[in-house]
Amino acid sequence: MACDTPWVEELFDLWLVALGDDFVPDSSEMRTYWRVKDDPTPLLAAALGGADYLYAGSWTSAHESDEPQCGRCPARRVFDWLFWRGTIDGYGVPVLDDQLAEELLSCFGSRIGDLPAPAVDPDELRAFLIAHRGRGVLPEENGPGR
Repeated sequence: MACDTPWVEELFDLWLVALGDDFVPDSSEMRTYWRVKDDPTPLLAAALGGADYLYAGSWTSAHESDEPQCGRCPARRVFDWLFWRGTIDGYGVPVLDDQLAEELLSCFGSRIGDLPAPAVDPDELRAFLIAHRGRGVLPEENGPGR
């Protein structure tokens, strides 16, 4: 029997979240955040509720790459980089310092081989990063209030 429903590729959104200055990461919750996503993280959930968000862009599976941090659009590369930074030395929250801001801006730059994908203006990203220096930053699939 043939399927009449057309296949629709899933769209993934990237929201950058700058957590409040008072957020102290709980190691077990951060491990859950980076590895499981479906288990409850009440402290982090409360912090996300009061955090500042910036929509950074979107991607589909066509933007994936077999090589880490080499996604074929800016949002995918930024997500990969934050994932790497949040898991490389245990499970934590990357702190937005000058180095991380420059790394994220570098990931966000266009590259040969990029596929078209929605993305925030680079100046908006830069302004968000400057305004939230010193705060923990996480990648989220859902925007504020979702």
